[in-house]
Amino acid sequence: MELDEKTYQEYDTVLRYKRSILLDDFIVILIFAPIFFLSVKYVNSESDFYRLVFIMVYLLFFSAYFLSDKIFKGASLGKRIYKICLVSKIKNGSASISSAVYRRFLELWIHPLMTKMNFLEKSRYIDNKTGTKIIKSN
Repeated sequence: MELDEKTYQEYDTVLRYKRSILLDDFIVILIFAPIFFLSVKYVNSESDFYRLVFIMVYLLFFSAYFLSDKIFKGASLGKRIYKICLVSKIKNGSASISSAVYRRFLELWIHPLMTKMNFLEKSRYIDNKTGTKIIKSN
């Protein structure tokens, strides 16, 4: 079975997208694990100051994670490495903050390794729910 050019481009983009999600998750785990293990020691201490500091660090970290597509202008670190970006389907420009956050939440919820549907279906589902799409960047 031979693929036409449009279908091949879609599969290539979706494969890059899948790899970018896995890379973003790996980067997050690499950064978050030391913070978490360091915080366990201090959060269990008597000081309310340390608890407050690590709660603020957690909030900042997760805000940066969920807003990474907006912070890095439409492409998180994984998307930049794989040369893809997030755009709005409606206005063919930058996706809104709410769409980017909702998309990141769906990427976590419908993770490439955790569900039975193939990733092309997952990608299309996320695109339709958020009103955004992944395209190759120049």
